[in-house]
Amino acid sequence: MHALGRLPETETIALLAHADGCPGCRAELDGLRAVAGALGHADPARVSPPPAPPPWLRESVLTAVGTRHVHRRRRRLAWAGGLVAAAVAVVTLLSGLSGVFNTDRPTVAYGSGGMRVSAELDVRPWGTAVDLSVSGLTTGQRYLVWLENRDGSRIPAGSFTARGMGLTMELSAAVQDDEAVALGLSTVPGGPAVLRAPISR
Repeated sequence: MHALGRLPETETIALLAHADGCPGCRAELDGLRAVAGALGHADPARVSPPPAPPPWLRESVLTAVGTRHVHRRRRRLAWAGGLVAAAVAVVTLLSGLSGVFNTDRPTVAYGSGGMRVSAELDVRPWGTAVDLSVSGLTTGQRYLVWLENRDGSRIPAGSFTARGMGLTMELSAAVQDDEAVALGLSTVPGGPAVLRAPISR
């Protein structure tokens, strides 16, 4: 958006501040500016056949939008976190009930050698939120996270790069949790699973 001159001023300031200290992003931005400058010379009439988006693009965009929506919502509600926690404590003390909260979310637990993966799934209006914790993965390796449908298809849930320490993150997938049967990790799109763990309900 910045390369096209359409990024809001507040976001432009943040972007340029980051790019100032990040050679990789600065180089990518320079490349995008060159492409954006050439777009005005493109002649759609000379493109045959008309290009079509790749089949994976829709799910990728939906996943990215879902993840961004969740993070924005969490930031907006962060100020109320202490108040909510206090209210929950009061309700628990007054009610004396152990079943007030729903702890029956679908879960995933996997361990092999030093690798550990655990997750909780939570249904949302746009699909499923995945609270994922990982450790023991190859440092520096990028992993793709997906949920497996009952028909065996994979629904992308995001990606991450493993670090020396464990990671905890919230991802999302555009599928209802009752339609998913397993969670998996792979290192290339559609490639063999590094791990595939069934979802327990």
